[in-house]
Amino acid sequence: MIYSYTYFRSQSGIYAVTLVYSSSWLLQHRASRWYSLFFVLYILLGVYFVTNLILAVVYDSFKSELAKQVFDMDNARRRILLKAFDLMDQYNRGYLDKEQCLCLFDELNKYRTLPKMSKEDFGFIFDELDDSHDFKINSDEFADLCHAIALKFSKEDVPSIFESCPWVYYSPFSENLKNFVRGRKFGNIVAIILVINLIAVIIETTLDIEDSTAQTFWQVVEFVFGWIYVVEMGLKIYSYGFLNYWRDGQNRFDFVITCVIVIGETATFASPTGQTFLSNGEWIRYLILARVLRLIRLLMRVKQYRAFVATFLTLLPSLMPYLGTIFCVMCVYSSLGVQLFGGIVNAGNSLVEGTDLAENDYLLFNFNDYPNAMVTTFNLLVMGNWQAWMQSYRDLTRTSWSLVYFVSFYLITVMLILNLIIAFVLEAFFSELEIEESEECAVSEEQEGRTRRYAGPKTSSQRVDQLLHRILSSELEKSQACSA
Repeated sequence: MIYSYTYFRSQSGIYAVTLVYSSSWLLQHRASRWYSLFFVLYILLGVYFVTNLILAVVYDSFKSELAKQVFDMDNARRRILLKAFDLMDQYNRGYLDKEQCLCLFDELNKYRTLPKMSKEDFGFIFDELDDSHDFKINSDEFADLCHAIALKFSKEDVPSIFESCPWVYYSPFSENLKNFVRGRKFGNIVAIILVINLIAVIIETTLDIEDSTAQTFWQVVEFVFGWIYVVEMGLKIYSYGFLNYWRDGQNRFDFVITCVIVIGETATFASPTGQTFLSNGEWIRYLILARVLRLIRLLMRVKQYRAFVATFLTLLPSLMPYLGTIFCVMCVYSSLGVQLFGGIVNAGNSLVEGTDLAENDYLLFNFNDYPNAMVTTFNLLVMGNWQAWMQSYRDLTRTSWSLVYFVSFYLITVMLILNLIIAFVLEAFFSELEIEESEECAVSEEQEGRTRRYAGPKTSSQRVDQLLHRILSSELEKSQACSA
């Protein structure tokens, strides 16, 4: 019994060394420099090698289980589609013609749970299915129906109204102007103007807070910037055509904000007393700030940032079950903490003063009630110095068995679930980069006329499915090889 207790104390001490090795190392280093070898070897082997090796094994098992679920879903989807193909192939020809497929697409549009397809895209969906280019869809090609109907196809440019004057619109000067507006230099110039405008807004807002008379000059500067954006908008509409310009969501945002700001600023200068609603300078300033939000568009030009945002937006709904699992674990441990440690931290307990909680001013983070316990467990999850709670509650309870509570929480939430989520998100990020590179290659081939024109999936669920298949490609290939 004494041996078991001593062994538990030694194991808890080693685990504490893992968490607070810097302070323990310093104490032993003062006694002898040779003691540092123990800590160096322990950190290298125990933390950086064994711990990461365990995480790799757990993550590999997680991917294998996830790949099994995805593989089973793919097989179930394929079986259902093959049954549907047999029902539609009434004459047992072994294929479906284009007319049958177009009728099928039209019927599928009646189901709200399926992606909406425009009749303009029916032909493109059929071409996407027809890998053999024989205008016949066999059973293997029909198995890709779910993928094909979820694709979003880029639309052809609509002729501009300015083409009604071809001698002007297609003149050498006009062609050079359109090429300049569509080029990268024009975008860089607009980006520089946006940065300068941001500085002007900051200066004008600061002067407004200080109630300085110099604010009037900067209001005129902002008014000039508003008309510069009008010129930019006009050049884009002239170069692309209004309908083609309006298709881009960023252009729609710019158009609405620019028009409202210019109208409001013009009304402000026409009626400086501020009697009209449009000349209210306060809401005009907020609209100007919204206009400068276009700077986010500059970040979207960076491939890594664009992939990061795409990964976050794509995986956020899919990660909710895993985040919910962490929340449930926190709820369970909060309930246990209230039962085990509730009421220990109080003004009448003399042991509190000598603990790390008191020294670090963490006394409010306790287990005296359930809301405080939830906040405390969240701190245990995200803060690097959570060993302060572990050591303090061991001193307050005067038993090392309290370490089981904190160690088990760390192993389950941080070492297992949270690290799995982080590893999965990182791999999804790199897979998103690969998908984006393949899409850029597809766009370049489309511009050269060598491939069909599609702009990615319509729905986020289809994007998640595409991302999962890219992440689990090797595992899915192994599953297919085993089933074959």
